[in-house]
Amino acid sequence: MAPSTPVARWRPSPSSRSRSLAARRPRSLVARLATAALALAAAAFAALPRASALSGGAPARAGYGSVIAPRPGAALPPAALPPLPLWVRNRSADVVLDFRKADPKYALDWRYELAPPPDGSGGGRPQQTAHVPFRGGQMPVLFPLGHFHGNVAVVRFGPRLVAAVRKMYFFKTTRAAIEGYPAAPPEKKGHEALISWWGSSVAVCDLDPRTLQPAACADFDPRPWSECIWGQGFEGTGVEDPRLIVWPGKGLYVMFGSKPWPMDPTGARLDSAGTACDGPWAFQQFLMRLQPYGDDGGARRGELDPDDPDPWARGIVRLSYLAGDAPPPPAPGGAPAPLLKEKNWNAFVYKGRLLFSQQFDPHVVIEPYPNGTCARVFETPGRAFRGLPSPPRGNTQAVLVPAAFSGEARDYYLGVVHAEAGRAYRNFFYKMQAHPPFRIYAASGAMPIVGGQQPRNPAWTDVSFPMSLDLLPDTAQVLVGYGSGDRTPRVLVMPWEDVRALFVKRGEGADGFGGNGGGGGGRARRRRD
Repeated sequence: MAPSTPVARWRPSPSSRSRSLAARRPRSLVARLATAALALAAAAFAALPRASALSGGAPARAGYGSVIAPRPGAALPPAALPPLPLWVRNRSADVVLDFRKADPKYALDWRYELAPPPDGSGGGRPQQTAHVPFRGGQMPVLFPLGHFHGNVAVVRFGPRLVAAVRKMYFFKTTRAAIEGYPAAPPEKKGHEALISWWGSSVAVCDLDPRTLQPAACADFDPRPWSECIWGQGFEGTGVEDPRLIVWPGKGLYVMFGSKPWPMDPTGARLDSAGTACDGPWAFQQFLMRLQPYGDDGGARRGELDPDDPDPWARGIVRLSYLAGDAPPPPAPGGAPAPLLKEKNWNAFVYKGRLLFSQQFDPHVVIEPYPNGTCARVFETPGRAFRGLPSPPRGNTQAVLVPAAFSGEARDYYLGVVHAEAGRAYRNFFYKMQAHPPFRIYAASGAMPIVGGQQPRNPAWTDVSFPMSLDLLPDTAQVLVGYGSGDRTPRVLVMPWEDVRALFVKRGEGADGFGGNGGGGGGRARRRRD
C-alpha cells in the first residue's frame, strides 16, 4: 500500500458567530483561537499530496492491478433529450419509476428447462428447473425470485437527468453445483445446507425531465474479472448499488460494489484456495468515469485510455481502505473468518478533490489515490447521530449547499445516512462543515420517504434506501433517488423548506429522531446483508 497520509485530528470548538455579528463586536479569544485552528486544519489538508500527483501503489496480484481496463462493448445512452424544465416545481412529489419500456432487460430470463424426473426412470412428470450463467456455463438453481428494479440513483449532469438502477434477484443452489465448494456443517440439514444467493445487475438510463421516467437504458457491468467465492453458504453476485458522483471539472463517475477477483483469476484452481477473494476484502467499492464534461453523451465506457493524463480516467479503480492495515482476526472455535466488506461510503468533492465519509460515528474522512489506496485524513466525533437506534451508515453523495441558497451563515454539505430500527430502515439528512475537518454538526428527523417489504426477507417490512441526492437551485428543491423495499425505484422531489423543517422538528420523537417512525426502539438487529 502507498505511504499513509497524516491524519489531522480535530477537537470540536464552540460554534463561531456569524460574519455579521463578528463585524459588530470584538471577537472573543475563544472565537479567535477557533478561527486560527480552522485555518491550521485547512492549511494542513491543503499541504497533503494531491491524489492526482501520486502513482504506483501495491504490486499487482492475481493478474490485475489496482486500475483495471473495463470490459468494452457497452455504451452510455446518448443524450437525445432537449433540456426541458422539470415538470414539478416548488412542491413535493414522490414518483415511481417505470422501467418496462426503457430497459431492454426489464424481465430476467431464468432459462427454464424441462429436466428428467429425479428417479431417472423415464417415467413420471418432468420438472421445470431454472439456470443462471456461471463460470462460462449454466448452473441449475432452486427457488428463483425476481428480478426487481430497486435502489436507484438520479443526478443532473449538464442538460441530462441520468439514473443508475440496481436490479435484484434471489435463488439457491446445492453445494455440489459448484466445484470445490466447502461442504455444509453437520448441523445444517435440508434447505439450510443450500447456498443462498443475492444477485444484482445494473442499468444506466436517461430520464425524461418532463416526467422523470426512464427514456433509454443500457446494461452496466464493466468488470472483466470473475468473482471470488466466499464459501460460507451465502453468496452475492453481480454489480451492486451504483452511486452516481458528479465530480466538477472531471465528469460523471459511478461507484459500485462488487466481489473482487479470486486468488487464481485464471479459473484453473477451483478449490477453496484458488477461488478465495484476493486480499482480505470480500466486497469492495470500485470507481469508474462514465462521462467526461464536454462530451455529447455518447462516449463508450470501453474507450477509457490507460495513457490518459488524468489518472482518474484510465479505467476501473479498486478502492481499498483497511484501518490498521491488517485483516480482522479469525473467528474463535474454527468458525469461518468474518467477511470484510467495504460499502455505503458517502462521496463529496472539496476544492476539486474527491473524498469519502467512510464511517459516521466517529466521522472518518478518507481520500482515494489513483492506485486505489485510500488514506484517512480526518476523524471527528459523530455526536450529531447520538440517539439513533443503530450506528449510521452512508447512502448518497454529499452536496455543497451555498449560504446564499440555504439562508444560513455559511456554506455546508448536505448528505444522507440510514439506521436500522427493528426490522426497518430510517433515513436522515445531515449537515457537514464545508471545510476541514468536515465535522458533522446536525442531523434531521427521519426523511418522509416510502418504505416497503423486502421480497427475500419478508420480516423486513419497512425498507427504504436513498442512493442519490441532488440540489436543484433553480426550483429550490432537492432530488432524492431511492429504492423502496428493494423492489420499487422512486424519486422524491422535495422543496427546500421541507428539508429545513426536518432539522427544526428533530427532537419530537422519543429518541430525538422523529418522523417516519423515526425511533423504532429495540436494540439493533443483524443487517440484512
